[in-house]
Amino acid sequence: MAFAKYDPNIGYVQGMNFIVGALLYHCPEEIAFWLFVELIEVHEMREIYLPNFPGLYKHTQRLNKLLHENLNNVYKHFV
Repeated sequence: MAFAKYDPNIGYVQGMNFIVGALLYHCPEEIAFWLFVELIEVHEMREIYLPNFPGLYKHTQRLNKLLHENLNNVYKHFV
């Protein structure tokens, strides 16, 4: 709710709760809020939550590359 008021262009999108829930598990509410803002604004996650998900392909490719480089057995399993 706080983020939806902070950034009404995105508002609330289903799936944000999983990320924020993980943040809340590890830190107080205010810190979790600002960490989420940091993820959206600095680490280009805004594109994932916009209509038609323009950043989803880009982030999927990044994840694919990271898996290939760092967890090759997991990468091979998914391929």
